Amino acid sequence: MFFGKTGAKCPDENRICLYCEHAEEVCGSEACICAYKGVVRFDGLCKKFKFDLLKVKPRLPKLPQAGEFTFD
Repeated sequence: MFFGKTGAKCPDENRICLYCEHAEEVCGSEACICAYKGVVRFDGLCKKFKFDLLKVKPRLPKLPQAGEFTFD
């Protein structure tokens, strides 16, 4: 599925309010403030969902262990 003007693809597992363009995260809690619904849980979803790619934190790649790396 494509969402938004940028055409950023949103995987189904990332369709939560935390990554929505209309929601802002509340620090120190499991809630977001939605422009349409008010206070909602961060893992909720509604039909106004619009994926915001800048809210997704990328996963870091695994680094090799100290013993596995050699200079050749």
